[in-house]
Amino acid sequence: MGFKATLKGAVLAGMMAAFGAGAAMAQAACEETQFSSKTGEIYLKAEQSAMTDKDFNAASQFMNQLKSQELNCYEEGAVLKLSAYINIERGDRQGAIRDLQSALDKGYIPAKDAAQTYYNIAQIYLQGENVEKALEFMKKWQQAGGQPDRQQKWQLAVLYQRVDDFQTAIKWAEEVKRDDGSNYKQEVYDLLIYLYNSVDDKAKLASILEEVLVRNPTERKYWDAIAGNYFAANEERRAFEVQKAMYLAGLLTKEDELMRVVNFYNRFNAPYHAAQILEKEMNA
Repeated sequence: MGFKATLKGAVLAGMMAAFGAGAAMAQAACEETQFSSKTGEIYLKAEQSAMTDKDFNAASQFMNQLKSQELNCYEEGAVLKLSAYINIERGDRQGAIRDLQSALDKGYIPAKDAAQTYYNIAQIYLQGENVEKALEFMKKWQQAGGQPDRQQKWQLAVLYQRVDDFQTAIKWAEEVKRDDGSNYKQEVYDLLIYLYNSVDDKAKLASILEEVLVRNPTERKYWDAIAGNYFAANEERRAFEVQKAMYLAGLLTKEDELMRVVNFYNRFNAPYHAAQILEKEMNA
């Protein structure tokens, strides 16, 4: 199952949970508690088409009939929520967002379900790659009382990274890393490496790179990143130790790489070791 399909499934599950008993859910600000007979008949056909038959085109036609009529507040609330579900299934993201936003604005979604609805809207925007709007509604979700779990923290870290708010992205990515504990996730470490580098936090970058290197001792790019980080901080002795370890691990094979190690030995008053390397490589 692809990422977008997974998102869609999560949105639908969240929407159904927020809808509760569907048409039976009354709105606190609405004194009406039932459908009129004609409207109720059409609504039931729409619900049957959507929920049971999975005929979303037919369900959408019934929805259009309902929306063209004068509805009381109870009817309109139920219609908007069912319409949002149908639009998601039909791939009409903007239609679903309009329905959910209208239901929120008109008070048809109880306060206890508002946070979930904001979250659903955020996920719909994310399906459409609208990162800014997705982040806007993730913030509304949190403001309404939403408490991020591990996966939602990861989503926030990625969203903030994509809008170049690196410090906030770091906050969420570090929380994900803490939540993971000993459960190593390469994507989390890769994101933190990118973020620490982006904000020029050399101390945290060095620390995370060393953690990654323990897990990936033969991965050349992490060795290079550690050495480069020490070079950038003018810590030549540490950079030399990294280069030496790379040489001993057999990761340095090119002439310019080997000469760099030789020059390091000479610089740190170890000409004998420099000569040993030269002799070994010349005889190889």
